[in-house]
Amino acid sequence: GIESPHSYGQKAKVKFDKVGIDPPVAGQSLLNVAGSLNFAGGNSGTGQVYVNINNNPHLDKEAGSLPFAMLDGKSMEIIKSVFDGYSAGMGQVKAVKQGSEEVKRLFPKMSRIEKCWIVTDD
Repeated sequence: GIESPHSYGQKAKVKFDKVGIDPPVAGQSLLNVAGSLNFAGGNSGTGQVYVNINNNPHLDKEAGSLPFAMLDGKSMEIIKSVFDGYSAGMGQVKAVKQGSEEVKRLFPKMSRIEKCWIVTDD
């Protein structure tokens, strides 16, 4: 999302804090393979995260395009069930900036992530 939402669907008062992105570490960094998570444009300050649906080795050469996590198989099943009928450039960013009601009006089938959390092996 463009801005961090409150749990009640209200517009957030502050943007996400920018998180520092570490440089790649040879042989240790995640690659842009199916299931990897990355910040859009390599910029954590936007709060926009994408999931690589397929392997995208061309992104491994782009500055700032460094995945920070991997989804497991069950999570990828959920991602693959998300509606994908809208193409880039159809006005999603403009609609998001105008608010959730505009997104719902223009993109009624757009999937939304309402809540997520990090699970550790501890």
